Amino acid sequence: MRVSTTVRDLSGALATPGTLTLTIRKPDATSQDYSSPALDSTGNYHQDVPVADLAQLGHYQYKWVATGTGAGVSVGSFDVYDPFEVRVLSLQDAKEMLNIPASKTADDAEIDGWIAAIEAGLEKRTGGPVISRAVTERSELLQGGTVIPVRQRPLVSVTSITDSGGGALGVSDLDLDVNAGLIRRKLGIPFYGPFFPWSPQVTVVYVAGWGTSVAPAFASFARIVIKNLWDTQRPSVGMPMGGEQMVTVPGFGFAVPNRAAELLDGSQDGIPFVLEAYI
Repeated sequence: MRVSTTVRDLSGALATPGTLTLTIRKPDATSQDYSSPALDSTGNYHQDVPVADLAQLGHYQYKWVATGTGAGVSVGSFDVYDPFEVRVLSLQDAKEMLNIPASKTADDAEIDGWIAAIEAGLEKRTGGPVISRAVTERSELLQGGTVIPVRQRPLVSVTSITDSGGGALGVSDLDLDVNAGLIRRKLGIPFYGPFFPWSPQVTVVYVAGWGTSVAPAFASFARIVIKNLWDTQRPSVGMPMGGEQMVTVPGFGFAVPNRAAELLDGSQDGIPFVLEAYI
């Protein structure tokens, strides 16, 4: 990742600073300094950030700090993401819905932010990830040690259950309530055993979500909502069209068109979309 900057003095002329340091703040809030940027020409510098320093997915912020001649601070940011990550709506599909040419990239960051907000709201509303993914979660034995609840639903499978002391429990005889997110043993046998003599606290690694591909109802919902969000930021010229009732959907911090909300009243593989996550 190449990060560049320009240093000028008070008259606006390109200048050579006393020192120039690039500081990058990573998604986990740790920082990395680079104090020897490459000189391209007078006042023009760049720093090539090693791949090893960009291992985290998420939002990075950075600042250039110059001292001496041209002293000052400039800031910027960039995002590192998995290009193969499946999302409720791809950037390309969103731009097609908004009639924006793929070659026009000026609004990509804004559109990407709306997609993320829509996906987060959907996951709160439906109780689990739009696309099935692995989850590691702290839980506690309930009902006499016979039930382990998890928060993300639908519950697809359980990879491991470990008590607070590190002891592992076999997962070959589990009975899963995928809708409610409850883990039981077959025949209702308690989870007590050689690894669970006292502690009811467990760490569960499991898979939850609505499938390996985006449900058509979710994709259609996202298209309608992002079109509405886009249009409200850029009102069209002329008389507005009526008949688009806005409603509040639990899990979303903004109102959505009623025709989009109605898409969430269906089900996927017999599981209703209107599950709500509990915390």
